[in-house]
Amino acid sequence: MLVPKIMISLTLLSSLGSIPFNNQNSVPAPKVIKSIYTNIPEKNNWVIVPKGTKEITISVEAENTETVLFWLIPTGTQTWHERRLLGYSINKDVKNQFNKNHVFSLTWKIDEPSLLDHLVVELIGMEEVTNGGSINISME
Repeated sequence: MLVPKIMISLTLLSSLGSIPFNNQNSVPAPKVIKSIYTNIPEKNNWVIVPKGTKEITISVEAENTETVLFWLIPTGTQTWHERRLLGYSINKDVKNQFNKNHVFSLTWKIDEPSLLDHLVVELIGMEEVTNGGSINISME
C-alpha cells in the first residue's frame, strides 16, 4: 500500500515537535537592560523633546542580546496593539555577542507633530524575547 508523501511529511513534522530546539544551557537568556537613555536629558521621568527637533538617538546597554527592537506606544491603558516599530539595532559582533555588554542605538527621525508616548525596547536573544525598559517621551 502506498502512503501519500504528504502524510509522511506531516507525521515527521509532528514527531519533530518533541525534539528540543536547542540546548537550553548553552545560550544565556537576554538580561534586563542595564541602561536606556537618549541624547536629550530626562526630567522627572520624562524626555521632553524641544519643538522642531528632527531626530533623537535612543541608546540601550544590555548583555546577552542579539537584537533590540524600539517601539513607540501611545500613553494610556491597553495601547500595546497601537504600537509602531521605530527600528531595531543588531549586535554584529558575533564572537563576543553573549559575553559582554553591548550598546545598541537607534537614531529616530521624528515625524510626529506632537508626542505623548512611551519608547519601549525589547531584547532578543538566541532563544527568547525579554521585555526591556521604557522611556516616557513628550514634546514641548
